[in-house]
Amino acid sequence: MTAKKIARIIMWVIAGGIALFIFFLYATIKTKSANVSRYPPFKEWIGKTVTLNRETVLCMEKDYLNVNRHYPYTLLDRLHPNWQSLEQQDPDIEKIRVLPIGTKFHIEKAVQYTNGVSGNSYPRIFGTISENGREYKISYQWGKRNLARDYDHIKECWYFHQAPWQVQTDSAFYYLPLAEWW
Repeated sequence: MTAKKIARIIMWVIAGGIALFIFFLYATIKTKSANVSRYPPFKEWIGKTVTLNRETVLCMEKDYLNVNRHYPYTLLDRLHPNWQSLEQQDPDIEKIRVLPIGTKFHIEKAVQYTNGVSGNSYPRIFGTISENGREYKISYQWGKRNLARDYDHIKECWYFHQAPWQVQTDSAFYYLPLAEWW
């Protein structure tokens, strides 16, 4: 082999190594998702139109917080864990309007997202609200992992705050699968 061929092989190995490194880096930090529509408590709500029992605020999050561009709006109410962000006038959340009690929300699907950097997971419900001739595509973050149960390797470690369409809080814990790579 000539020195030129050896140099070419070394260059290809280095280029392949760099490409592989970039691929693994991307796969590691990419936000992963899993459809959880068929898991309780989501499966009892998917495909249904629910009535909001509380006044809710229609908001729009900044682009880098929005996990699904097809659903640019989010809902917040006084019982939502992120309500404080709205009250503190977080610059990442823009208040669009207040939706009255009795607003209809059609729930379409539920997806679990896992952040590739922190590893935190959060499920979201996606649906549509039609109000005054306008259609709003909604993403509603619903559910939180109980870390103590998770660290004890109890599969049923997810609990859910009272959603605006629920009459009372569901005190049960549920199993949700981890989000997949692709």
